[in-house]
Amino acid sequence: MTSKDFELLALSFVQLAYVVILAPLAVGILRKIEERIESKIGPSIFQEYYNLFKLLKKQSIYPTTSSKLFEIIPYLTFAMYLFLTLVLPIITAFPLLFGPVVDFIGGGLVFAAASTLKKVAALDTRNNYSILGASRASSIGVFTEPILLLIFIMFGVISGTNNPYVINNIFQTSTSWYFSLTHIFIAAAFFFLLIIETGSLPIESDSSNELGMIDQSLNLEYSGKELALNKWGSYIKAFLLMNVFINVFTFPFFVPMQMNIINVILYMFINFFKMLFLIFIFALINTTLSKYRLMKIFDFISVGFAFALIAMIVFYTTKM
Repeated sequence: MTSKDFELLALSFVQLAYVVILAPLAVGILRKIEERIESKIGPSIFQEYYNLFKLLKKQSIYPTTSSKLFEIIPYLTFAMYLFLTLVLPIITAFPLLFGPVVDFIGGGLVFAAASTLKKVAALDTRNNYSILGASRASSIGVFTEPILLLIFIMFGVISGTNNPYVINNIFQTSTSWYFSLTHIFIAAAFFFLLIIETGSLPIESDSSNELGMIDQSLNLEYSGKELALNKWGSYIKAFLLMNVFINVFTFPFFVPMQMNIINVILYMFINFFKMLFLIFIFALINTTLSKYRLMKIFDFISVGFAFALIAMIVFYTTKM
């Protein structure tokens, strides 16, 4: 292994630690801001760490109707999210050691595989509420995944590749592409998918209310370490998607494009400040808009698809 490979490997582990450690903090800050907007004190921003550590100490209990697959799926999905932290541009705009392994399409397939495994585990429980959540998640995924594919195709047309690092470099160095209508509409389309995938819609998808819950119902039969891994994995997933939105879609600037340890460390602080701004927007959406009925989520999907379609039309009619 050359010295450059060793540096890239070290930065890969730094990025892994950065995401794994700060993902629960981002959720804690989001919930704290929501409580403050509603004039409540709310829990500590570190409450998610307390919850995870408490669950890791508890005994795991499995449904008698489930198979061995139900027990191992949380470990598989958590490993998939850890893998994605090593291949996406989080703290650098140059590929780390594992960066060339997958592109946007490959990363999207890994996200989809993790979601599919969660639904399989929910079905394996034979719990009616878990099956209901898996059905709802599948119904939403049928519409969001083609839109996401269209977005990635448009990025591929712009940059000639689906490599997120290359796309970041293009938007950092080409103001004509960054300020183009094509890019603006693509970013808007991804934003609507982002608030759906991260549960930031003004819909109670992460509550115990059976009329609206989606993600919460997938974890109903889990406890102990497996429940902790599922929750931690969902925090990492949201953290990664928010970083992709920030670093690739909307504000790619300041991400180091050359190997420089000092610049990378400095950008870690800048990146988290970017995250705080996006977290504040999500908190405003959740607290200032009235709660919608569950089926209203398809209205958001329709708007996201409209933006992606407009981006394609604008590109092929104006070539920019």
